Amino acid sequence: MKQGDLDELTQRYLAATFDEIEDRLALDWTAGGLDVYSSQLNERCHELSQALAAADVSSTIELAVGMAPEAEAIAHRKLARRLIEAQLHSAHAELRALAGEPLRRPEAATRGLGAAPQPKAKVSPRVSAVCAMYSEERIAQGKWTPKTAEQSKKIFQLIAGLLGDPFIHEVSKDHVRQLGLDITRLPANMTKRYPGLTAREVLSKVQGDATTHRLEPRSVNKHYQHVRTLFRWAADHDHIAQSPATILREVEEGRAQDARKAFDDADIVAFFSEAAKRSKEPYGLWVPRIMALTGCRMGEAAQLRKVDIRVDQGIPVFDFNEESDEPSHKTLKTDGSTRVVPIHPRLLDLGILAFAESCSGEFLFPERVRYTANDKRGNVDRLSKQLTRWLRSAGVTDPKKKVQSFRGTMTTRLKDLGVPEYHIAELAGHENDNITTGRYGKRSSLPKLLDVLALLVLPV
Repeated sequence: MKQGDLDELTQRYLAATFDEIEDRLALDWTAGGLDVYSSQLNERCHELSQALAAADVSSTIELAVGMAPEAEAIAHRKLARRLIEAQLHSAHAELRALAGEPLRRPEAATRGLGAAPQPKAKVSPRVSAVCAMYSEERIAQGKWTPKTAEQSKKIFQLIAGLLGDPFIHEVSKDHVRQLGLDITRLPANMTKRYPGLTAREVLSKVQGDATTHRLEPRSVNKHYQHVRTLFRWAADHDHIAQSPATILREVEEGRAQDARKAFDDADIVAFFSEAAKRSKEPYGLWVPRIMALTGCRMGEAAQLRKVDIRVDQGIPVFDFNEESDEPSHKTLKTDGSTRVVPIHPRLLDLGILAFAESCSGEFLFPERVRYTANDKRGNVDRLSKQLTRWLRSAGVTDPKKKVQSFRGTMTTRLKDLGVPEYHIAELAGHENDNITTGRYGKRSSLPKLLDVLALLVLPV
């Protein structure tokens, strides 16, 4: 690889990086979010400086190979070091911009500003390299949790492998169509059942085997979404002219309510009877009670603090939020999950206020059931498994009935009672896409939501 080739690849990477910085700076940041991101960016600068000082190019060598696959090993190391230098340069520029200075693009990262337009380079990165760049951006923007990042990287690795990891501009609609078919043929739990084999090798192994359990439609669609997102991102960043993945259509999953069944009264009675026998600490009863009578998610119930149970407009309420002295220990699934929900009269009768008052710490429930330091697991994995064991030992064996079915039970029963969808969405923390009642409508009053919730009668 000649010096000019290194220069060109570095300039293209630097230009794309500064485009991404401009996109981030245009986001609607909160003050707290900017502080956190600035701190993360500062740490990133230190890491990059240390890598340069140690001549450690391990973080970018895979990207360099993807950008110049035909080059020799020494050229890959040169390019990898240049990519780290470009990352450090751009990170410093972004930090200065966050401090109030103009974002200054180096001349190498300027696209057509006062200069004659340059012809687009014919070389595009390989699919694996685009996967790495996209993943890096999502992580830097804080859009992915560590668990999501790990799952997404595995899916992207599979996608690149099934395609044969070509240059991304070489991927056609026919290739994507075949990719879609290959994904539907993948066996469930592939990495556990066929350790060490590539996706292509697995497909060859199970070809024609009618007994092999394939990916569920929901998992197929999750892979399809990653394919569409990846190629759309590549088009947005000028790696390809247009996405060939627009032809990929989701497979039929069946009705959403069939994926998880609602409980009937007998299920609920059996579960709480078993929980009363098995529970040695208050959370074993209070978490499922709160889930059943609010329709909240397990994590939302488990991470409640004493101050989240308060009185608003004369009505006792649960305040589901992410506020805490331990920010990393409290999370919500979506923006719509932040909400205030009246406390069901049955919970008041059971003594929820007295229980909350008796708690000595900030949180109602112990840390071990609401948080895990293992970023590859969900915070309530341990709690979910425990409650699921109780559900099964109570005789509720239908695999579509899970502890999380309390949420669907609440929404199903309120629908059956004729409660409007937007009231149910406000209680459950769903996004309401209806233009009249969602985008432009005001939230319902707490007295109205209490009237709605009081219609829910469960044997809790």
